[in-house]
Amino acid sequence: MAQCNDLFIEFDRKIKLKPEKKKSLRKSRNALRVKIQNHFENNLKVTKPKFWGQGSYMMNTTIEPIEGEYDIDDGVYLVHLSSKEEEEWPAASTVHNWILKAVDGHTSTTPVNKNTCVRVIYKDDYHIDFPIYIKGDNADHPKLAHKTKGWIDSDPKALTNWFNTEVTSKGDQLKRIVRYFKAWKDYKKGDDKFPSGMVFTILAANYFVEGYEEDDDSALIAIAKEIYDNLSDSFSLNRPVFPEEDLLDDWSDTAKTNFLSKLSTLISNGQKALEKDKLSDAADIWIKIFGDRFPKSNPPEEERVNKGYALQTSTPAILGNHGRSS
Repeated sequence: MAQCNDLFIEFDRKIKLKPEKKKSLRKSRNALRVKIQNHFENNLKVTKPKFWGQGSYMMNTTIEPIEGEYDIDDGVYLVHLSSKEEEEWPAASTVHNWILKAVDGHTSTTPVNKNTCVRVIYKDDYHIDFPIYIKGDNADHPKLAHKTKGWIDSDPKALTNWFNTEVTSKGDQLKRIVRYFKAWKDYKKGDDKFPSGMVFTILAANYFVEGYEEDDDSALIAIAKEIYDNLSDSFSLNRPVFPEEDLLDDWSDTAKTNFLSKLSTLISNGQKALEKDKLSDAADIWIKIFGDRFPKSNPPEEERVNKGYALQTSTPAILGNHGRSS
């Protein structure tokens, strides 16, 4: 069976956020932090807010988009209101306007006042989202300023900490698997509904399969099959930390069916790649799955002993005995 792990590792290097780009994004983010803090200190005459990065940037699962913009999330915590009772907090729309005024004019594109954040756009490159939080002194969790719903439960720190614990337990392969799923989505999505990056992150961690530590290709298909089996049985996914909710509750039956069909095709085609003897033949299948960012094989061809990898006898895949979902 063709050994494609090295090709996957090369693919991961291509799609993951590069150090030089991460440095550039951090520089832009920090400049905006200073601008927001100065606005609060000099114009609003209150204590400067604090910040906490969140999402894929903090989890190190960001990928380079094929088209479109990088998405960076940076939470703004209004510490000057933390000692007040919730009924004394300003309206969510008011704090959104504070951030809008602070960042207005920073780029050539007008900032966008979204329901859950204020977005600063660096045209044709990336955008930085600023969700706004207050954590009361006696509260266990912060609340998010939602423009239309008011102050709602949200704790992005808890999710980041949960994922980091999962990586400590399962290894860095988990982060690579998340990036592979995101790259697959980026190439295949089109107009169809796909899970968000956060949902893919939780799915990959929940249905991680041990036993393929040196074989990212087999690991991806084994985990995809676990996800397929569980979502086919019950198309739901609970957030693993506060606030607990079903993250797939708003999916229509059509969207569910379409996504499961695409996931089944991923598994079927991935199984075919796993069964190929020639590295070049396997690579050709992975290129159809991920696009031409996936590397072509280079001679010499390598083979590997069948160690019980997932083999396709019918759809979807059947795992070898040593792989197990954690």
